[in-house]
Amino acid sequence: MRELRLLPAAGLLWLVVLSMIISSSWLFPLLLVLLGVGCAAVLKEWGQALVIGSLSTVGGMIAWIRLKTAEGFELSQPVAGTVQSTKRLGSGVQLINLQVTGYPVDLPVFLHSDQNVQPQTVVTVAGKIESDSRVGIGEFTMTAQSVEVISAPRGYAAWVNGVRDNFQTAVVNTVGESSQGLIPGMVLGDTRLQDPVETQLYIDTGLSHLSAVSGSNVAILVSSVVVVLYYATVGPRIRVVVSLAVLGIYLLLVGGEPSVLRAAATGMVSLLAVLNSSRIEPMHGLCLAIIVLLLWDSNLAIHYGFILSITATAGIILLFPLLYKALARIPAPDIVIRALAVAIAADVVTMPIIALMSRQLSLVAVLANVLVDAMVAPVTLIGLMAVVLSMLPGSLEFFALKLIEPCTYWIFQVATWCQRLPRSTIDVAPGWLGILWIVCAVMWLIVALHYGLIKIILAAYAVFFMLGLWNARLPPQVDPRELNYVVLDDESEISQVPAGIELIIVRDATGRAAERPTITPAGIPVLFPNRDGEVNLHTDGSQHASDGRF
Repeated sequence: MRELRLLPAAGLLWLVVLSMIISSSWLFPLLLVLLGVGCAAVLKEWGQALVIGSLSTVGGMIAWIRLKTAEGFELSQPVAGTVQSTKRLGSGVQLINLQVTGYPVDLPVFLHSDQNVQPQTVVTVAGKIESDSRVGIGEFTMTAQSVEVISAPRGYAAWVNGVRDNFQTAVVNTVGESSQGLIPGMVLGDTRLQDPVETQLYIDTGLSHLSAVSGSNVAILVSSVVVVLYYATVGPRIRVVVSLAVLGIYLLLVGGEPSVLRAAATGMVSLLAVLNSSRIEPMHGLCLAIIVLLLWDSNLAIHYGFILSITATAGIILLFPLLYKALARIPAPDIVIRALAVAIAADVVTMPIIALMSRQLSLVAVLANVLVDAMVAPVTLIGLMAVVLSMLPGSLEFFALKLIEPCTYWIFQVATWCQRLPRSTIDVAPGWLGILWIVCAVMWLIVALHYGLIKIILAAYAVFFMLGLWNARLPPQVDPRELNYVVLDDESEISQVPAGIELIIVRDATGRAAERPTITPAGIPVLFPNRDGEVNLHTDGSQHASDGRF
């Protein structure tokens, strides 16, 4: 039980910060602190009382200071700040997280433009300022009418942007369409080449953690370094120092965004869990990561990404030994059993949270993750080699990118196939009753796995999908002639299409046939009949090629 010694402190700190942000008052957080300290005192755990009392008090004070600073901040136009990150949301909208001097959190700026704004660029933004309706420390959101660049990134930031741009160009010029969005995302966390359709594809199949830097990337990188140094007969202390140095270089390369730092922390803890480390207990490491991350950024307490990362990591720590023992009865290689145990552990514990967040559940997440597991390590490691080679003359990265292209092609095809399975996702009933059903189902699934009812679970899984296949029907087709469409000779003319157009048809036959539907940033479907063949439109907005490519 020694590894649980930080669990009360981490749990109470999270509750205090969360209640502080939700209530904007000291009353409820103070009651939580007194309750926690009182319980420790009753049990005569004086050390625990001191630790949980001091940590939760400090965390609550930091959150309170940030809340009051945000409440008293006056946002005047034009707003000047430094771009921290950008993300394309679809329909021609970008989300820019802007760091404004004196404001305790990043300001969300929605830009309805294709203007390319790189991280660490100093800009001024003019537009409409509104109150932020989401729960959190932030008080404002902004819809930009114009973004003016004051100064381009310099020094380290300019170097990182240059590395990303060079690598993105190399990827576009080297690999096929199905790999172009995945490789920069998996290697550097650069999702600029992923359109909304591809992003939704990985969300529906439980593979969204692969389309950007995640804890698995960190675990693969650090474990590879540890293994190489081990076989080089390097001592344990030097292995630790070198591994941390490599991790630090990697973080400098991909950037210090909250999602990346969260991935670094949870990835290291997950690695400890799977390797069964005896030097630092995984649960102790996870609690330490929670404390450090919440003190560093109080707003993480209410972020679904943070909650999912911590929950998935805790699930791997707690359930991996149990599931591995149960699944070991399956006649399969040990690496497959380990991958299956990790995928099930992470998936089942996050089901209620995903249900609460999106009111949908992916029933193919475990299957998809197991099928692509062997491809993640080569893409991560060889992809990093390709990044280094792209900074050198001679286009040497070509060979490394071609080496990993089959891996990312496989990941894309698995995601596409799993998404097409009948009932690949199910809707969760509204209200807390639907969440309660998911929790009960998860608990019974864990019990069934513990008692070794693997064959029964797989049979039920197969019957469920077969019934869905029997009843599967595509939505009705849409006659393109009934839409307001335009016919273009070349793809370059798409940007000149006027407002109100519902369908774009391009006559140009050059290029390879697309492997997924084509839409504009504004959500308008684009058909290439001379290149892709017959593609049908359906009433739910989907597109289906007659030859089954998508």
